[in-house]
Amino acid sequence: MVDLTQYRSHPDKQLLVHIRGVVEKVRSLTNLKIAELAAIFHDVGKLNPNFQRKIDAPKVGGYSNHAYLSAFSFLCYCAANQKTVLSALNNEKEWIGSVLAIVAHHHGDLPDFPFILNKDEYSRLLSFLEENSNLPVTELIRNFIQHTPFSVSNNPLKEYFCNDLQYKVAKHVSRPLDFYLETQFAFASLIAADKSDASHYQSNKTIQNFCSQYRNRLDTYLKGFSEDSELNKIRSRMRKDANQKIREELLKGTKVLSLTAPTGSGKTMMLLSLAGEILKHQNNLRVIYALPYLSITEQVAIVCYKVFHGLSDFIYRVDSKSENRNFEELQAMLDKEPAVIKEILASQFAEDTFDYPFIITTFVRLFETLVSNQNAALLKLPNLSNTIFLIDEIQSLPPRLYGFFVALLDAFCKKFDSYAVISTATMPNFVLPQNNKHTLSEFFKDYVTPTELLSMKYFNEQVFNRYRIERLPNPIELKELADKVEAEWCSILVILNTIQDTKDLFNKLSERPIDAELILLNTHFTPNDRKAKIEKSVKLVKEGRRVILISTQLIEAGVDIDFPVVYRDFCPVPSVVQSAGRCNRNGELTEKGRIIIFNLQKNGISRSTLIYRGKDSRFLNFAKEKIQASTLQEPELLTVQQSFFDDIQANTLFGVHYGKQFKEEEIDFIQRLKEVAFSEIGKFKLIDEREFGEEYRYYVPKSDNDSAFEQLEKLHAELKEINFSDFEKRKFKYIQIENHLKSMAGNIVHVRLRQMDIKPIACSENCCGLLKLLKGCYNSTIGIQLSTENQIL
Repeated sequence: MVDLTQYRSHPDKQLLVHIRGVVEKVRSLTNLKIAELAAIFHDVGKLNPNFQRKIDAPKVGGYSNHAYLSAFSFLCYCAANQKTVLSALNNEKEWIGSVLAIVAHHHGDLPDFPFILNKDEYSRLLSFLEENSNLPVTELIRNFIQHTPFSVSNNPLKEYFCNDLQYKVAKHVSRPLDFYLETQFAFASLIAADKSDASHYQSNKTIQNFCSQYRNRLDTYLKGFSEDSELNKIRSRMRKDANQKIREELLKGTKVLSLTAPTGSGKTMMLLSLAGEILKHQNNLRVIYALPYLSITEQVAIVCYKVFHGLSDFIYRVDSKSENRNFEELQAMLDKEPAVIKEILASQFAEDTFDYPFIITTFVRLFETLVSNQNAALLKLPNLSNTIFLIDEIQSLPPRLYGFFVALLDAFCKKFDSYAVISTATMPNFVLPQNNKHTLSEFFKDYVTPTELLSMKYFNEQVFNRYRIERLPNPIELKELADKVEAEWCSILVILNTIQDTKDLFNKLSERPIDAELILLNTHFTPNDRKAKIEKSVKLVKEGRRVILISTQLIEAGVDIDFPVVYRDFCPVPSVVQSAGRCNRNGELTEKGRIIIFNLQKNGISRSTLIYRGKDSRFLNFAKEKIQASTLQEPELLTVQQSFFDDIQANTLFGVHYGKQFKEEEIDFIQRLKEVAFSEIGKFKLIDEREFGEEYRYYVPKSDNDSAFEQLEKLHAELKEINFSDFEKRKFKYIQIENHLKSMAGNIVHVRLRQMDIKPIACSENCCGLLKLLKGCYNSTIGIQLSTENQIL
């Protein structure tokens, strides 16, 4: 009789207790059989006597790894219990390969199939098995599943485990989309359960409490809305119509819906209201509100805190600037109460796993997670199940991926019991194209185009006929643009395609005696300064002061700002619509607002072609063809944008994305999904640094007395002094550094530079990917100073 209590998984936990805890947690996250099997076998390899010695003495010699031994144990179990295993897996043996990959890589990332095992690691495992013949694997597994006993040490499978066998069980996948989604989710469930059990983390059980109060708080807030204007009356009517429509669709089992509404129609409140209707239909769901830009996540968070007043502890913003709200308070208690460190680690784990009832986050965190293979990113995936996704400004995704991501999201929602409402003023066409090299209707078998919640009739309401669009017939140089801007009698917003253009126009106008507040806005300013500039512009315009705001496209989506005149350099149709949404937004002008579209040139080259070039030039050419010199009214723009999205749907490669990180510098997502190429798919990034330049981050000190950067260097030095085996202290120090970086985020400038560009001058060495900017290289009027052309955003 083997005494299994002598084996440990961690210094303070028995192996049997740990596996039992992980299995229970996995079962609470998913009913996938592959996840349960992976949980049972994931740490069987810790029976390795070298691993057991390593727990107390990290520098023990010999083969002490456990993941491949666990994976091999699983295959030995399958060989001895074929009928039972195949019955549990619906006689689809490829799922054996799924479990094999999950177990072998649960401390790393999911690999590309079918070659999922490393030959060198396997060779070391073979040598170990030759010398260790009495591992009690069968005795351990018997605690979880009845099975025919098997041997690991003398099993004939070891002769071809790493070559023929893994190829056979992982090559032929009959249902690739299901295989991808379920393997990814099972892997994510295992690593989340493994980490939470090892750290004694207890999940936040607050969703039910939040959901029980959601509707009352929202209704109370909505009752405070005045309907003294025609616009507010229309907004209320739209919200009621959308609510009625979603109630009907929910009864039909619809999971993914679209909300197309004019700019300024109150989409935030409509989305929150629609989430409330879903919660009436199915209670106790998490809400994840996803937006493309940090500036909008901040705005939406402020609105949500107001709407759900008193429930702010349930609402959590997760992005690169959001600080852990509990960290400072808990850190202050640490000296007197050392046990608080566990609470700090738990708080960070909750953020990493999206374990809050209401999350506000960015597209990067949502969409990159949906196609990720990476351990750290996938920690949050289990908490995307049983969720309501509110996705605003969907047109900000890469155009060739509109349909792919919505079809993938549709499959995810149906499989993992979630809902999605996709919103924008410029809704893409999500019908699967027929003229594709893949038979998309077979790949996405259950896909249904999202049901629209609002009638397009609202675009014809008089309150949404707020501006007219004019196109200047001939290209113009910067001086002529400056002349036209100076000649305008009122406040004006000018949106240009490159940072350099905004700086050049600002400098040109600064030389003239203009009676207006001249404001420059682009990403060469710190977030704090950008926010202050937008707030200042809004305030001055409301006061009737004349403002000339010169900005890049960062002003376009989700920024609640209102100008009577907007000048926009040529861009694709969705950007035209979003820019126009900053003109006469609330319909308060006695006459219509004016949108002036122009073609800015420099040295005979259109500046727009520097941004929308190569394969993306077709999007720009479409706008040039459809927006002619004649005047367009706002309602007429709906037809133009619909034809633009129809053209993308019919004439671009579905689910194809370009980037230098991929093989052959592009990825066909459907093909890679068919190949189950987790690693290749996981390389996807919404922003390709090598295409638009490598990103450099500079900290701009608030004053001469600002020591935030020096404090960061001190924390980083302290981290390097902590022993690698002291996980708890190292993790705490990482959290300290991350939160300190987030506290500095408002004064960090992100600059994308290509190899030939001249870098800003730093007065420090790189610390945590950050440099301290030399004094005098930045000011709040013109931003960071550098010599470079063609900066975007």
